[in-house]
Amino acid sequence: MTTPTRATLEKALKSDQKLLKAATQIAKDLSSKTYDISALAEELGFALSSSDTEERVAGTNLLSAVLVALPQDLLDERQLEFLSTFYMDRLRDHHNVMPAIIDGIDAMVHMKALPRPLVPQILQSFFEYTTCQSQTRGDRTKLFHIFQYLTINFKEELQTMAGDFVYGLINSIDGERDPRNLDIIFTFMPEFLSTYPLLHLAEEMFEIFACYFPIDFNPSKQDPEAITRDELAVKLTNCLVANNEFAEGTVVLAIEKLESELLVAKLDSIELLHQAALKFPPSVLEPHFDQIWQALKTETFPGNDSEEILKASLKALSALLERASHLPDISHSYQSSILGVILPHLSDVNQRLFHPATGIALVCVAGDAPYAADKILNSFLLKLQATETGSEQRIKIYHIVSQVYKLSALRDSLQKLDATIRESLQDDVIASLRLIEQEDFDPKQEDLELQKAALSVLNESAPVLSEKQRALVYKALVQLISHPSIDLDFTTLTVSLGALQPVEVQSNFIDVCVRNFEIFSNFVKRKIYANLLPLLPQMAFTQRILDLVMTQSFKDTTAEPIRLLALEALNKLLLLEDQRFVVDLQQESNLLHKLIELGQHTEGLSLQSLEQIAGALSRITQQLPLSEQSAIVSEYLPQLNLNKSADLYITKGLLGYLHKDITLDDHFERLLSDLTQLSLSSENEQLRVIAHHLLCSMVNKMESNPANLGKVKKITDQLKAAIKKGDVRAVEILAWVAKGLVVAGFDEAADIVGDLSDLLKHPTLSTAAALAFDIIAAEYPELDLPVVRFLYKQKLFHTVMGKMGSKLSNYCVHHLKAFVYVLKATPQAVIKLNIEQLGPLLFKSLEEHNEAQSLCIALGICEKFVAQQDAYFQAHLAHLIPSCLELSKYKAQHTMQVRIAALQLLYDITKYPTFVLLPHKVDVTLALAAALDDPKRLVRNTAVKARNAWYLVGAPSGN
Repeated sequence: MTTPTRATLEKALKSDQKLLKAATQIAKDLSSKTYDISALAEELGFALSSSDTEERVAGTNLLSAVLVALPQDLLDERQLEFLSTFYMDRLRDHHNVMPAIIDGIDAMVHMKALPRPLVPQILQSFFEYTTCQSQTRGDRTKLFHIFQYLTINFKEELQTMAGDFVYGLINSIDGERDPRNLDIIFTFMPEFLSTYPLLHLAEEMFEIFACYFPIDFNPSKQDPEAITRDELAVKLTNCLVANNEFAEGTVVLAIEKLESELLVAKLDSIELLHQAALKFPPSVLEPHFDQIWQALKTETFPGNDSEEILKASLKALSALLERASHLPDISHSYQSSILGVILPHLSDVNQRLFHPATGIALVCVAGDAPYAADKILNSFLLKLQATETGSEQRIKIYHIVSQVYKLSALRDSLQKLDATIRESLQDDVIASLRLIEQEDFDPKQEDLELQKAALSVLNESAPVLSEKQRALVYKALVQLISHPSIDLDFTTLTVSLGALQPVEVQSNFIDVCVRNFEIFSNFVKRKIYANLLPLLPQMAFTQRILDLVMTQSFKDTTAEPIRLLALEALNKLLLLEDQRFVVDLQQESNLLHKLIELGQHTEGLSLQSLEQIAGALSRITQQLPLSEQSAIVSEYLPQLNLNKSADLYITKGLLGYLHKDITLDDHFERLLSDLTQLSLSSENEQLRVIAHHLLCSMVNKMESNPANLGKVKKITDQLKAAIKKGDVRAVEILAWVAKGLVVAGFDEAADIVGDLSDLLKHPTLSTAAALAFDIIAAEYPELDLPVVRFLYKQKLFHTVMGKMGSKLSNYCVHHLKAFVYVLKATPQAVIKLNIEQLGPLLFKSLEEHNEAQSLCIALGICEKFVAQQDAYFQAHLAHLIPSCLELSKYKAQHTMQVRIAALQLLYDITKYPTFVLLPHKVDVTLALAAALDDPKRLVRNTAVKARNAWYLVGAPSGN
């Protein structure tokens, strides 16, 4: 194809659509080397040099559109020099031509072969012949993107322009008001400002950004990609701290705007100071520190009513001090200014300024711990040594001292603190702790608070306690642990001391506890276990503590209450330690066998002890390899008689969390039969619960084969036979079997669900049948159901709908109750898809005034939809509101939870549009008056909230 003729080009310039089509074709021809771009420019010359402005605009638009459509690597240096000369010359043209010129320049600067020296020439021409702010918003956006691209990719070339580029950029930005353009500017300028020399224009550049601070605009709610005020504020702050020459101006600006009464202006100003502290070197900020401190002191001392401003101010102050901490001269100067103000107020905990002073003191410690901590601790020490210091004051001081120690440790400065001050403080703390050793000590709550505060200090100061102090601490800890009525947690301290001084802790604490263990009361024994177990991971103490637990658990002469304590400790131990420890313990001591022997052959074991044995067996079994789990089951399961309580608990321990890949086919039928018979015949509810959970877990994990399914059917047939005789227990057992099958996705579950739904109209078993659906649908965290079919909840919902759909239309109370239980477990998305069918059932269940559980479930389901302003519920408020009002009244069957749920739903309804609510407003506000006198405070609180919301419906400031 040849170069487009003048006639062709004139035709292309007739409309924007034809122009773009022609530009696309020309770009394709140029890409295929059909002709050269200089030939195109020559043919297009009639339009580019026309005396008619509109024709020049159209011609330049076509040329720019072609450049935009070309690949960035097509044109060579010679061609780009030619085009650059043309576009630079055109910058003097009529302003109508400028949009096309900007498009062309944008395309050219992105060309890979563009001679780099041309960039300063193009920019110089632009700054000389036109201005950015005289362009439309969209063209300004393009220009700012061009500036962004050039500052990133042509740094060396731009620096040759010296102040001309900076000056041109200042003029281009000055006066910009569009938030989207400001977002572009504030995004790329921080890097530019930090890397380009601003020369004599630093102050002018700073003022360009300072005029926008603090940002104040409200983004359009209709704009899906609106820029938020906070995002723009963060980017503006980054600009104001991007160059060290801005430091003085930034500080002055922040302090000036900090005087504003507007919360957002204050927060922006404090954040600007915070970023200044992070970005400017301390040497640059030091001359302005007194100004900054005085401004922040106003907000922190005595303290601001706004917690947000207070936190932000302390954060900014902390950044200042931390940045200066590696420069002692500057840091000490900062600290002296601050500490001189706050130290006098640390001497009296009852002063109004004590609390804000402590907050600032901790910030000082975080910034320069060795310098600040000594002065602060010395102030507290002088106060503690005063004779009039009481327990309440000591408690407050100790809490602050512990934080000072903690911060010092975090800064690796604990050892650097003045030893004299530190030891004197620790002596005071230890003396407070040792008050418990006095014979006349009365462990009242206020006294124990003092001991707790003392322990908080010792927890942090453990690495720097002297040998003499440690000896006193061990004595106090022994007294604490052996005290017949005090139970304080000091495990943090013993763990720290154990890691630092294992020999001392062993002889002065652990050995004392173990040696005298037998003579202590059960209350003290429990405390000993609680305090020794956290020390178990430390190798120095592992065997000693383990021996105590094992001896007390398995010794023949151990009394039952004491054995129970030991078994509880053993379970905690198995929970605390990792898999490797548990496996090693099993291999070394054959712990499983010992636990089974203990359960089977120890007379007088309580069910609580058996429960602990089961828990320990379960935790050990779970950690073992599959081969060992299988071997254990094969060894012990055949000899277990489930009619015995001990054997049932042992079975629970071995099978409760057995891996799903281990087959139980050889024992499956016997276990099913024995567990079913146990549940049918036992009067002990605890044993029945264990049987139910084991049945459920076993059918869930069973391999799906005809033999196993046949065994399950045999049991379900047996249960159905018992149900025909009116046995309520059989209904419950059937529900647990169904649950295991439902979660695993067995098709046979549908038949059992159908049988249970048929029982909902039974004259004596209907209530049990309804509760059966609660069992099937509810979550049981303690139940091991490892086989979970994808979307089983949805399948259960559809199964129940298929079995009960026709019966639900008759609104039988028990059918509704059972269905509500199923809906509780059904994903909301599924309910929403079927809301036209389910809505009437939900409304009817509220009208029927069922028992509290199902009412709360139904109200909760409705609330989720109402909170999202669901259209279906909006159309049925006439059904929903009267039911909620009735349920909000104080009646015997309306428990507190039901009344609160009903009132909360009424409150959420007020989020619907006003025109929907107005017809109900008067009736609701009058009816809610009764709930204001409800005997329960929580109900009254919710009633007030709901009634106020309804009262404001239609008000000018309300809905």
